[in-house]
Amino acid sequence: MAQGVDLASLGRPGAAPREHIYEIAIVDFFNSRHAIGEEPAHSHSWKIEVRIRRPRYLGEQTLISIGETRRIMRRLFARYEDSFLNDIPPFTFQEPSAENLVTYLFEQLEKEFRGTDASLHSLTIWESPTNSVTFSLKE
Repeated sequence: MAQGVDLASLGRPGAAPREHIYEIAIVDFFNSRHAIGEEPAHSHSWKIEVRIRRPRYLGEQTLISIGETRRIMRRLFARYEDSFLNDIPPFTFQEPSAENLVTYLFEQLEKEFRGTDASLHSLTIWESPTNSVTFSLKE
């Protein structure tokens, strides 16, 4: 078996290892309706992209299970699929704007990574092919 490459000093012979981190993006969708202010209720096919960061340790072949992460996302999003967001807490008392939705989804999904080496870095939600909102951790 071949020796592993020192990824931390790659391209810098003799250099001290440097800290690095990987970022993995996973995209999924759900469909729902909402109403903002006096607007009539309307539908969206919400595209959701999560970005997860994690260091890679010597000998590891994979960083995170994309399949398991997608299952977590789908379990979280299932309550919104084909629903009227205004009828689902916390949107019964807070408008289900894209900004409020992305913040709430980030907070809910972030809980799934507590106690692990992975961290949810950002969540982007598209309400159309040209409009999106991103919630991310401050660097």
